[in-house]
Amino acid sequence: MCTMILLLVLAVIGMIKAQMNMEVGEPCEVRGHKGICTEGSRCVDLPNKMSHLGLRPSDVERCGFTAYEEIICCPSSPTIIASTTRTRSDDRPAVRACAEIDANLQPLLTPHILGGTPVELGEYPYMVAIGLDNAGTIEYNCGGTLIAKSFVLTAAHCLTTRQRPVMVRMGVVNFTDTEQMKNAVEIGVKRTHLHPDYTSASVYNDIAVVELQSDVEYSANVYPTCLYTEPENPSKSSELYVSGWGVIDTRTRDKSNVLLKARQEIVDNSRCNESYAENGFSRRNRIGIISTQLCAHDPTLTRDACQGDSGGPLIVVVDEALSKFRIVAVISVGFSCGTSTPGIYTRVSSFLDFIESVVWPNL
Repeated sequence: MCTMILLLVLAVIGMIKAQMNMEVGEPCEVRGHKGICTEGSRCVDLPNKMSHLGLRPSDVERCGFTAYEEIICCPSSPTIIASTTRTRSDDRPAVRACAEIDANLQPLLTPHILGGTPVELGEYPYMVAIGLDNAGTIEYNCGGTLIAKSFVLTAAHCLTTRQRPVMVRMGVVNFTDTEQMKNAVEIGVKRTHLHPDYTSASVYNDIAVVELQSDVEYSANVYPTCLYTEPENPSKSSELYVSGWGVIDTRTRDKSNVLLKARQEIVDNSRCNESYAENGFSRRNRIGIISTQLCAHDPTLTRDACQGDSGGPLIVVVDEALSKFRIVAVISVGFSCGTSTPGIYTRVSSFLDFIESVVWPNL
């Protein structure tokens, strides 16, 4: 059976017609169906995809060549797209917007560094660095998440410092990589939308939306992700990650030039409250951790969000192969970095009305 499938794949590749000189990872089309340029050997389950889409071997086009094999336009799985585009007229705007985002996701071809910390280019295409004006110099001191063509979700406290937010940077994970920086997307800030009940005197309602001066052009490295709309926490078996360019050395306060990720686990609010009470952290959190917040940490106490990561997302993995995630929470505040005291996050599902009123007021 395996031999027959291999022969069919080889026959398909042998009949592929040349399309153009394109590279691995570039989007392409196969008779109107979305695809992505992939080495022939890595186009998973090609015969079944063709059967589902009603394609003939001669329909699948060639993108180009690597040093060892052909690059073909590998069609995206039709079953995934079909299952993510069903919405009802009474679905809330965030849910309908998410269906559109999911319908256009492309598979990530570069391998993830599982168990490590660096993020691959294109792995988290929603990730945004927010630049603040410090006496004429732009310093990228906060993170954010692209959720629509001209809107970035972040923490309110990132936008209320003496340094004014002026720029966002996307489409790059390594700020010292000259090739990546040539293709970095930088767009000015048009205005900021803070939650109306936020005050810097407390850590509650710590959520905001940055509106950009122009729409983002979506690509493999710049693409929004969805909001997590369920009021309950993701299941305990879920994979949760936090990411950012924040402090990596608490002694020197040096920040990372490379986007880093860390696996996290949600900590029950009652246990989190106990931890903060033991450390005397109550001045800005006077009524404790409430339902609009959640806590998370790395049980090994080695990987954590830190200064400079604020505003970035805590995401739950839905489908890693398709880069499908949901933003569960926004990094808000912590007692320290990588300690037994969990970090505090703003729960996204508690603020859907606010987010939708800014981002999708007419949807």
